[in-house]
Amino acid sequence: MFTHYAKAEVKTVVAVTVLSAAAIVFACLWQNWLWGLMLLVGPVGLGILGLQFFRDPDRQVPDGENRVVSPADGVVMDVKDGLEHPFVGRARRLGIFMSLFNVHVNRVPVGGEVAHTLYRPGEFLRANLEEASERNESYEVGLKTRWGKVLVRQVAGIVARRIVCEAKKGQNLKRGERYGMVKYGSRLEVWVEERARFRWCVKVGDRTRAGETVIGEFLDEA
Repeated sequence: MFTHYAKAEVKTVVAVTVLSAAAIVFACLWQNWLWGLMLLVGPVGLGILGLQFFRDPDRQVPDGENRVVSPADGVVMDVKDGLEHPFVGRARRLGIFMSLFNVHVNRVPVGGEVAHTLYRPGEFLRANLEEASERNESYEVGLKTRWGKVLVRQVAGIVARRIVCEAKKGQNLKRGERYGMVKYGSRLEVWVEERARFRWCVKVGDRTRAGETVIGEFLDEA
């Protein structure tokens, strides 16, 4: 199943793969069919990689509304405390890097009302660099939850050049719900108010699955 955020891209990948393969086969039939089969590996392989990128598997969201789930598939790159953000205030932050081979559909880490959205143009540094957090193009969604303010930030990378975000101010989002994607490798961040009774449940180097991996939890049930 492919994400609805990328219907046009999926059609393009299929069309380019089929046309390229057909052209190679047609050209090589007149020369050497064995060479044709060998040359097919390139376009077919790229086509499979492209379709894999846009896949959108179902996920089982764990029980417990106080448990914060990962917004992205990837690897935890950094965990920082004592940061400042205009919406969250003094905060702690966790960054997740998504490679080209990860599922890129992003999910809501914790349920709440969208109180803040901000698109910020910027650079396209490698998303696994810490400075990419502040310098790269990004899209923020700030949530008002029962435990305080939580922000999730989509950050573009050196290859990713398009951020898709469907969250709107005033909208109530459910934990684990799909809300967007960053196309072709990127970074996702979760910001939590420092004053909240909260703890991270993952560390740098851990792998995460969007909507399934518990990355943190609020220590108050309500």
